[in-house]
Amino acid sequence: MTAPVPETLEREKDKLYLTDAELIRRIGVPEKIMRSMLPGLESKYNFPRKQPLFGSRRYWPAVKAWLDKHNGLPIPSNPR
Repeated sequence: MTAPVPETLEREKDKLYLTDAELIRRIGVPEKIMRSMLPGLESKYNFPRKQPLFGSRRYWPAVKAWLDKHNGLPIPSNPR
């Protein structure tokens, strides 16, 4: 896969639903590694699944929250 031009990256930075290619690029893990890991992450580690309603894309805030939790960052509490 070739790297996208900077204009594409800027346009995509606020997208909420990402394709696997966009997700892999945003996470920064080599595609060969991450693409083969995704099915196992879903089934064994409760990684956010693709949402059919949104074109089989993954919800980025859920992926980021999963990554934060998986890497030991505290989950922010919601003040009332």
